[in-house]
Amino acid sequence: MKLFPALLLGLLIALLAGFGWQLLREQEGLLVLQWGDTLVSLRAEVAALAWGLATVVLLGLIALLRLPFRAVRKYSQRLARERLSNGLLALQQGRPERAEHLLALAAKRSSIDRVPALLHAIGAARAAGLAERVRAHRVALSKADPLVASLEQSAAWLAEDRALEALASLDTAAAGTTLPPAGVLLRAEALARLGRADEALPMVARLRSERGTDAAALAALETRLAESALIDAQEAGTLLIRWKGLPPSLRAQSPVLVAFARRAAALHVEAQAAQALAEAVDARWDEEAVAAFGALPAFAGDERLARAEAWLAAHSTSPALLLALGRLCRAKALPGKAETYFHRAIAQGAGAEAWEALGDLMAAGNDPRAAIAFGNALKVARAEPPLAFPGRGLRERIGDAAAGEERDEFGHPRLPAA
Repeated sequence: MKLFPALLLGLLIALLAGFGWQLLREQEGLLVLQWGDTLVSLRAEVAALAWGLATVVLLGLIALLRLPFRAVRKYSQRLARERLSNGLLALQQGRPERAEHLLALAAKRSSIDRVPALLHAIGAARAAGLAERVRAHRVALSKADPLVASLEQSAAWLAEDRALEALASLDTAAAGTTLPPAGVLLRAEALARLGRADEALPMVARLRSERGTDAAALAALETRLAESALIDAQEAGTLLIRWKGLPPSLRAQSPVLVAFARRAAALHVEAQAAQALAEAVDARWDEEAVAAFGALPAFAGDERLARAEAWLAAHSTSPALLLALGRLCRAKALPGKAETYFHRAIAQGAGAEAWEALGDLMAAGNDPRAAIAFGNALKVARAEPPLAFPGRGLRERIGDAAAGEERDEFGHPRLPAA
């Protein structure tokens, strides 16, 4: 006990003793004790004083008897903490076997830091390749703190791509207590790997309510879960329900839009995907969304070509838009127009994908220049200069590379990028 609290306690005891003494002195009490043939008579105040002194002496003797044990316990705790700190330093220095040995000793000696020591001992044993020691430490950890042991084991199973076991362990732990944020993250990851990302999405809201969480990391996790939920949809109805259930902020993100478009194409709901992509591009220009818009298969009532051409006035040098226009023209059986757009896309930096699309167009028309286009696609993919494409004169090449005037939403010309 510290000095000031001890002084306060002593003063309180003295005050109570003085008050009690005054009460006893005002009484004419007599205490008579008989033990066999022995008879002892004491005044009440003397008996109370004797009882108090005997109690103090007894407590002092007990404290003296406990003193060696307390000293040994304090020394053991200090030694355990020294081993814990030395084990952590050894682990940081790349000496996992020594770290595991020190941390195991610290876990045996310490009652306060046992769980952290066991956790780090598991990591050290794993780094040293000591599988038996890892199992032994996990058994000890499960006895010391079942929740921490469940989180550690689940993380290890996820690292081994055993999501089913990890989810079962976390569900068992959640049945007895509330999972901490780390457990919620692990459970969301396990669900996503098992094709149940739609169940994991609501967990992000709970994680956001925790203080000190990384907002950027949570946003990236939410985007990834939304992508997985859309990709995992097995039916068109399920896909559309999940898409409409996403918040607008998620539906506006490029990876989520692209994932929806690709899954919609596989489940034959291209019209809904085209509408969603077009609305997103109208709200905010997005090269990835435009590319996905042009990559969708043709469908009944397809009006994408007219909508894409409407964007061309404001984005005449967009590689994704020019490539999309080429694909849409080819789908509409307009090979000449498609070739022009493909050449413009190549000149504006669309790369190997545009060369490959041009090769497909040439091959469909039995044009021998298809081999050159496919060869250029390989060259550009390997960062090599492409071969000159025959049939394109100087005027055409200048027209392909020309940058038209771009205007913003207010009709003002945009300055060229530096």
